[in-house]
Amino acid sequence: MKKLPYLFFLFLISCFRSETPLETIILLNDGWEFKKLEADDADWRPANVPGTVHTDLLLNGEIEDPFYACNEKEFQWIGTNDWIYRKSFYIDDEILINQHITLVFDGLDTYAHVKLNGEIILEANNMFRQWEIDCKKYLVKGENNIEIMFLSAENRFLSDSASYGYPIPGGRWVFARKAAYHFGWDWGPKFVTAGIWKPVYLKIWRNHKINDLHIITNSLNDKKAELSVQFKVISDLDEKATLTISNEKTGEKYYYDYFHLNTITKDHQMLFSIKNPKLWWCNGLGEAYLYPLRFEIKTESGFVYSAQLDYGIRTVEVVRGKDEFGESFYIRLNGKPVFIKGANIIPLHSFASKIRPGDYENVVNLAVESNMNMLRVWGGGIYNDDSFYQLCDEKGILVWQDFMFACAMYPFDELFKENVWQEAVQQICRLRNHPSLALWCGNNESDEGWHNWGWQKQYNISKEDSIAIWAGYNQIFHQLLPKAIQEYDGQRYYLPSSPVHGWGRKESLFEGDAHYWGVWWGKQPFDIYYEKVPRFMSEYGFQAAPALSTIRSFQPGSADTLYSQELKCHQKHPTGFETINEYLEIEALYPKTLEQFIFFSQLIQAKGIRMAIDAHRSAKPRCMGTLYWQLNDCWPVTSWAGTDFYNNRKAMQYAVKEGFKNIIVSVIMKQDSGSVYLVSDRIETTTGKFELTLKDFSGNQLWNYEKMITLSADISFQVLSFSKTTIPGDINPKECYLSALFTDSSQSYQSYYFFTNYGELNLPDTDIETTIVSNENRFEIELKTDHFAAFVHLWLPDDHAVFSDNFLHLEPGKTAKTYCQCKLTLDEFKKQLKVMHLKDYLN
Repeated sequence: MKKLPYLFFLFLISCFRSETPLETIILLNDGWEFKKLEADDADWRPANVPGTVHTDLLLNGEIEDPFYACNEKEFQWIGTNDWIYRKSFYIDDEILINQHITLVFDGLDTYAHVKLNGEIILEANNMFRQWEIDCKKYLVKGENNIEIMFLSAENRFLSDSASYGYPIPGGRWVFARKAAYHFGWDWGPKFVTAGIWKPVYLKIWRNHKINDLHIITNSLNDKKAELSVQFKVISDLDEKATLTISNEKTGEKYYYDYFHLNTITKDHQMLFSIKNPKLWWCNGLGEAYLYPLRFEIKTESGFVYSAQLDYGIRTVEVVRGKDEFGESFYIRLNGKPVFIKGANIIPLHSFASKIRPGDYENVVNLAVESNMNMLRVWGGGIYNDDSFYQLCDEKGILVWQDFMFACAMYPFDELFKENVWQEAVQQICRLRNHPSLALWCGNNESDEGWHNWGWQKQYNISKEDSIAIWAGYNQIFHQLLPKAIQEYDGQRYYLPSSPVHGWGRKESLFEGDAHYWGVWWGKQPFDIYYEKVPRFMSEYGFQAAPALSTIRSFQPGSADTLYSQELKCHQKHPTGFETINEYLEIEALYPKTLEQFIFFSQLIQAKGIRMAIDAHRSAKPRCMGTLYWQLNDCWPVTSWAGTDFYNNRKAMQYAVKEGFKNIIVSVIMKQDSGSVYLVSDRIETTTGKFELTLKDFSGNQLWNYEKMITLSADISFQVLSFSKTTIPGDINPKECYLSALFTDSSQSYQSYYFFTNYGELNLPDTDIETTIVSNENRFEIELKTDHFAAFVHLWLPDDHAVFSDNFLHLEPGKTAKTYCQCKLTLDEFKKQLKVMHLKDYLN
């Protein structure tokens, strides 16, 4: 084997980009092999790092695409076997003369026994932890060998659960500190992975080591921000040093002074200030301004350490206090209450090692494009990579961060709790410098599950065991995790569990956050959203099919068959299709083809989610947040996502984009009476013209109301009320619609309301005139019609494409434009593009 080069690069400390000439990183990602543990030596195959056994088997042609057809079922054997990885690398005297050499694994999935030159140096048991081992004494000049044995997580937790003294509700997987979604969810497959899922490297340092840099905003006003920097120093020498804190772009110095380094590991804290600070704001409220802070430490012996951090100055609070409605739950940013608009995100891929920075960029850009200001990182997945949080910092997207616990109770023995403590401390220290990080949450739905899901009966838990299990829960989520946050990130809010109350309890509407699943799980109609409005809605949702091109990626053959076996394999909810069809029947929509099912399911998903958004936003300040379930998928599937695995936007994503604008017009109908609201999240007053118009599908105006309105900042304003008797007696409600329009000096905001179900509308036949102009891989599509066309749908059957606007209502005499980005020529695009609307699908 050839000698490894020295690789000096920007080494990550917390979220810092560090440049230190006396710290060397040698990457060990290349040259790995793997095989099944008991297989012959002839079975060694090349492996990718980062990677997993599944992706390595696919790489070597040992298995087919796990996402294709029903292959998931065929590959469950992988998770029940043990696997071994190995690598050789060379070390010379130039490396061995250094005082400190550590071997670092940023992520091992999950039960891994690591040998270096035949000596066991690590027994890892947590996918979410970084492992750093002092390895100098094991290294030799010349060839060195790493061997990692991965024990089956599935076999391990079966053994651990069988020997545990208590029945722990939720699933035996809770014994493994491993991503819960790997064991299957109601939107994701079961792939029990193993492998080196994050980078591996040697870290070499001399004389001094700087750890755990932490920036804190101590006080803030218009004239000055008082800050402190904390860091830990591990030293081999006693000597003086200087610390300089400056602005990397302008060169302005914020701090310069001497301090002392000694051989006792010590925490240091220095105070500094920034005059006339520019604040970090979330998307929609201002600039997400970041200060490029440079930290430089120089010692008498010539040791130089430097790090650069893009730091946002802001204050963020979760406000919970008694008020006229019960108890508040809202985010206050820089002293201003913020109405939260966003979504829950799950891991971007079933095989987490395949997630790249570009994937995180796509999802954060989608959030910005959809006018969001928050993403909730759900607790059944993974802690995202640094690039995700850096992008949220840059784009102004607040982050609600769950710890990785979901929908279960957990073991509470001392070894498990110590493992959780180490995991929590590492993740807190890694993420705490991000201005986007708004709050920590202990778990997803574990408290609700214990109190509302009947676990005690399901698992036959005795009264004594019940007391012990609940006490163990409190030890982790009410003691251990808040203690870790208090010690390492004391300024951030901690919520033990989300939701605070289950959706079946009346308290859920008056205090805390809520997950309302009366729609979907409870089979309630969409208009129940108007009644079930909590203080902060952190989960709600409805399923829809993905794009046809996504279905064709896993469904073999050219036949687009409705409810094929392959389609069923890619629907993980036990009654998913049945539930969708029940709601379709309410809307008088009866799909007979796959194309109809895709379109109809997406329409009702969009309708339900937009109704919920209107209910939440029109109720502010009583309700101050809406996070729908869910933004994305981890594989091609029928699910709650608004954007499918290949980034095709469903109708819901476009409805969300409209519903999350800083100004919206909401038409809310309850039985026979309705109200129109203007809702503004702007920080300034807006003046414009409001129009409420009843029209038939030929474009004729049947009734009209107009008014000039001055809309105050940050308000929900009821413009008027009306009843269905507004419709003249000789007008068929199936042949007209209501348009609510608000136009200010720069933009128009419009909502539509139909007086009957979608399937009962007497829509006219109409041809849509389409004009396409190409600019490289970006196409501008102009649309015109002579009659009203509802939900104009642009799509490509065989290619994935993103349209800027879609599922449009096209009125006669008006022109609409949308843009598409895809990798096709103009001729290919024109040939593939389909433009259809609701009437076409109903025919």
